[in-house]
Amino acid sequence: MKRKLSFLFLSALALPFFMVSCSDDKEEQEVKPATDLVVDNNSVTLLQGDEITVGITSGNGDYYVKPFDESIATATVSGNKVTIKATENSRLEENNRIETTVLVVDGRKKVARIQVQVAKLWDLTADVPEEGFDLFIGEKRMVKILTGNGNYEISIPEGADKYIEVGEFSGQVFPVTAKFETGAEPVEITITDKKGKTVVIPVVVNIVDLTLKANEAVFAEPDAESQYIEIEKGNGGYSFTYQVGDSEPTTEATVVEATEKENLITLKPKARGDVKVIVTDQKGSSKEIAISRGNGEYQLAPLTDDNRKYLKSAEIDENGHLKIEANWLGTTTLIITDAAGKKLDLPVTVMPMATFLDSDRCFKIDIKKFVEGNQALDNMQQLTFEMVFYPTYSRALQSFIGLEGVFLLRCESNGDTDLRFEIATKIHKDPNNLNGDKYNDPRFRSQQKMGNDRQGNGKWYHIAIVFDGTQGSTKEAYKMYINGVRETLTPASSDYEDVRPDPYLVLSSVSGDNALMIGRSGNSEFRLGYCAVAQARMWKVARTAEQIKEDMCKYYSQEEAKANTDLLGYWIPSNGVGDISVFKNYGSAGDGLDAVVYNNGKSISPVTFPDRYKRVECPHSY
Repeated sequence: MKRKLSFLFLSALALPFFMVSCSDDKEEQEVKPATDLVVDNNSVTLLQGDEITVGITSGNGDYYVKPFDESIATATVSGNKVTIKATENSRLEENNRIETTVLVVDGRKKVARIQVQVAKLWDLTADVPEEGFDLFIGEKRMVKILTGNGNYEISIPEGADKYIEVGEFSGQVFPVTAKFETGAEPVEITITDKKGKTVVIPVVVNIVDLTLKANEAVFAEPDAESQYIEIEKGNGGYSFTYQVGDSEPTTEATVVEATEKENLITLKPKARGDVKVIVTDQKGSSKEIAISRGNGEYQLAPLTDDNRKYLKSAEIDENGHLKIEANWLGTTTLIITDAAGKKLDLPVTVMPMATFLDSDRCFKIDIKKFVEGNQALDNMQQLTFEMVFYPTYSRALQSFIGLEGVFLLRCESNGDTDLRFEIATKIHKDPNNLNGDKYNDPRFRSQQKMGNDRQGNGKWYHIAIVFDGTQGSTKEAYKMYINGVRETLTPASSDYEDVRPDPYLVLSSVSGDNALMIGRSGNSEFRLGYCAVAQARMWKVARTAEQIKEDMCKYYSQEEAKANTDLLGYWIPSNGVGDISVFKNYGSAGDGLDAVVYNNGKSISPVTFPDRYKRVECPHSY
């Protein structure tokens, strides 16, 4: 398992350059790596007949576009500009809107996706809370129109340009930059579209304590590269002084020179030595950065057993580069010495990363083939699915993990926003006759609504769905836990609100894609996951509230997962590199439940996973 790593430098010793090896063991290619294709708007809203221009901010040239459905919207590309036009008389759905996707492809086959939503009339909304937002002086925030009717105009009260600077629209996005503190009363930005719809965004510019993302930097000799430290909060107008030893601070930069631009401090080394850089903003708030340097001739101590638990290999090459290949999640410490006998204890953390499934990838686990060789596991009296994920979009019947027609975690079908989570299952009217009549599409819905990036309230979730066929009523047989807390479930129909559940779930009766799916269900290109997945689990027991809450953020070791006979499936799709075709099952069921990467479409086929990952945060109760 190869992982992305993060480093923490803790002493005066350094290497000339740190390089992490996270790719497959391939010879270096002469061809320059392809640049990711990035657009400045990946979700736009239009009225029928209107058009919008989306800019390509990064890519490899030779662009072309491919609309999924030209009866909804067409697209053309000229240079680095994509023009999307909504069809004049497209047939709208019941909610008076319709959507499609436009693919932008470059000459290196990199792809960007633009979600296009079309309606007769939109409410004007932005990705900003109703109470607005706070800034510190010098901070810039991008504001995106989520829905609206085009031809947007921005206005601020007279004199408000003293406090904020509002930039021009690029598609449906514009910047707001803080210039001066406002006090308690906010400045109101008013946006108006061509249909007269308005939205007001209150902005407060605060005086804050200066906060830096790091307070130390370690340089190597000779000719070390500049290092950069982000200003997380501050009040602008930054100045720098330098203190060597116990001497008085001075503005003369002898060891390192510091400059600031757009809240990023650049530290450029000038001479050997240790120094404190004192950063002060225009309101007098200050912070220190400790600068230290190494002495060359670096040696890496032999890897210990603890090192090898987390790292496959580590070496300092002939160019003084530290190259590391990761093995498993966790933190270990490497020991490095230099020519002066100084020692550096270098913690190396193998970080969990989450795969972005988006609209083009899903995971398929061949449960039917698995139970053919494990008949005792076909009829599951108890079953628990768990998943740690971050919804990046919102759509009806958005599906996360489970077995279509058996036991599935998804969103309800009630428009495309403000959706509740839902358990979809199968319940027979006579639980003693599983060949008899069934209730129509049984579903149990959460009270909470799903946060997601489309609505500007995205968050990390741990969700567990539990089936227990030993219970006497569906009220206790079906449970959902959101971030460790049991959710009150509402049945979609009172017909099965309080009836005996089936005594077991038949895994081989799965329909749709005929597999256990992560990020898709129902053999449908529209029932996709749209999420970042950190980990998923499948248990052959009904987990309790205490068990779920205790380890919802835990990553089991490979040994723990394999030895736990109740944990059949354990998937951590976080390799942090591209071209992965299979994510291994670390659970006790072994490779029979490996997760194979598939594309998403009307029909699906095995593909590789691109280098597309997101840092993971532990979910908590909101």
